[in-house]
Amino acid sequence: MKNPEIKIEAAEGEDLDEILALVNVVNKEKFIEIIPQEHWYEPFLTRKQLDHMATFMEFYIFRKVSDIVAVGSFGIRDNGIPWIPLMYVRSDLQRRGIGSAFMVYLEQLAREAGHTRVQLETDLAATWAVSFYERHGYVIIEKIENPWGYNIWMEKGL
Repeated sequence: MKNPEIKIEAAEGEDLDEILALVNVVNKEKFIEIIPQEHWYEPFLTRKQLDHMATFMEFYIFRKVSDIVAVGSFGIRDNGIPWIPLMYVRSDLQRRGIGSAFMVYLEQLAREAGHTRVQLETDLAATWAVSFYERHGYVIIEKIENPWGYNIWMEKGL
């Protein structure tokens, strides 16, 4: 599923504000219908939270012209298992291979580091995300109850 037109690059510190804006916009578009109002908060991710995340994970971006239109991240969980904490594609550019290119790229990072599996977490009610991950070979390994349903951990052997 390699798309040579999709060039993913490591994010730089000056990209963090644009990454933050993209994550918050896409998150609101997709999750506002899933998460009940009493549990919804904005922004989904603050700059302070993003700065903290940047201390234990790497961010990667895809630009269209000069705008960041997709972001993915890669880290190692406390248990030593690699994971993909964030993956967002601007809504108007979804279903064009960008998310798939990110999956291939991030999974390759795990392989190159000698890992044999990778994990990610999403909301079970985010059916578009669950089906995307399943199409890429991920299976549900754990359900964690939340006030509106379940968060799930998914895993793929590499």
